[in-house]
Amino acid sequence: MTIHSASTGPEPRTAGGTAILQLPQITDASVGGKAYGLARLLRMNLAVPPAFVICDARVDLFPDALGQSYRELGGEMVAVRSSALGEDGKEASFAGQFDTVLNVCGEDELRRAINRCVASATNERARRYQQEQQGQQALLPPQESGRQRASSADEPVTMNVVVQRMVAARVAGVVFTADPASARRDLLVIDAVAGLGEAL
Repeated sequence: MTIHSASTGPEPRTAGGTAILQLPQITDASVGGKAYGLARLLRMNLAVPPAFVICDARVDLFPDALGQSYRELGGEMVAVRSSALGEDGKEASFAGQFDTVLNVCGEDELRRAINRCVASATNERARRYQQEQQGQQALLPPQESGRQRASSADEPVTMNVVVQRMVAARVAGVVFTADPASARRDLLVIDAVAGLGEAL
């Protein structure tokens, strides 16, 4: 696997202020924790399915280069995944709050899946989660409550969208480097299921 640095990679493809970034171009979490995490894994020379990211995605606003970027992934089935600001972060995971669309095939279906993913940023489930997180943030000590947050329940969530080549998964799972139930750091917990991770 060849890793290109962001400085030598191609320029982001833009349309109407909406940019497409390839994973090697991503250097910080401004594209959301999920996309940044994938880019970091790629830099570690781990096997990451090819992907691109639509920055600050909007409903019915698609980059001109969307079709070309999709075809460069092989033009076959992809996963359309949310990567909102604050998602998969230290303060809030937003796990399961936004929509992911799997087995997307074809450019028309891709556009519909992107719209669904973007629209999920304002669904009732996500808004309730934001309100709960906002309430918990208010209970933190002053030195902690000032830490960066994604947004309040009344502010729009900046939704970036990862479009990633699908894999024929035999097993999918999540690794916790500390026990989420007891917070013990001497325990590593793996939750795994057969096939894709929809049941997790």
